Amino acid sequence: MDPYAPPSSTLNAVLEQKPALRELVLAWERLRIFYNALLLLPGLLILFTLVTEENIGFIEALLMGFAVAVGANCCFFLGPASELYLRGLFRKGEPIGRGRWLIFGSGTMLSLMLFILFLGQLKTGWP
Repeated sequence: MDPYAPPSSTLNAVLEQKPALRELVLAWERLRIFYNALLLLPGLLILFTLVTEENIGFIEALLMGFAVAVGANCCFFLGPASELYLRGLFRKGEPIGRGRWLIFGSGTMLSLMLFILFLGQLKTGWP
């Protein structure tokens, strides 16, 4: 970016970045649907375990599940934020190719592992 360029050229540069940002947001929102679908089965299994084995009321279990779903989607936001930073810092705004899938896959695996650890803790009573 030329600091001596007239302001109109800066406006053009900002307008050229809008399609890239739109592409990033739309791609991650499509991945959010897939993410929630992947976490639905372990989440339902945990809710079932809470209601049947831990004798927690159905409404309380649903409220806990809702809180976990909101938290999981807040954690999901780290994916698009990290891609935005990676593109801005290392790729000059250019797409990162399969890097999006690497970020998504690693974040989803981490979320699934947290669900599995929580379910294991419920089943074994540890600690």
